[in-house]
Amino acid sequence: MPLISTPYPQVMNGLFGPDARQPVFLVFYSAVIPATGQMWCPDCRDVEATVKETFDRADKPKAIIVWLEREDWRRPDNEARIKWNVQNIPTILRLEDGKETGRLVESAILDATRLKSFVGGN
Repeated sequence: MPLISTPYPQVMNGLFGPDARQPVFLVFYSAVIPATGQMWCPDCRDVEATVKETFDRADKPKAIIVWLEREDWRRPDNEARIKWNVQNIPTILRLEDGKETGRLVESAILDATRLKSFVGGN
C-alpha cells in the first residue's frame, strides 16, 4: 500500500533506498487527538479527503505521512522545520532522487488541477 504512516524519526530511512519509486511524496500532517479522533490542525482536516484520494491506493504515488504532534510542531527547532523548511501544515513535498522538486502548502492542496500536475511532476 503506498500510503505509509510512520513516526517522524523513522521516515528518512525509507526515502533513498534502491526500492524507492520515484517520485516520493512527504506529507507533513497533524497527528490525531485520541480524545476526539480528529487531527488537531483544521487545515489538515480540510485536505484529508483529497490527500487520501490522491495517495491511498496501490496504483497511486508513494507517500510517506509525517505525523506531527501539536507540542512538537510548536517548537521552532523541530526537525520538519529545520531539515525540510516546513513552516505550515499540511505541506506535501515531492522528492526525486532524494532532492525536493516541488511543494504544495495548505489550501493549494485543494486545487485539483495544481495537485494533479504536482503529483504527475509537470
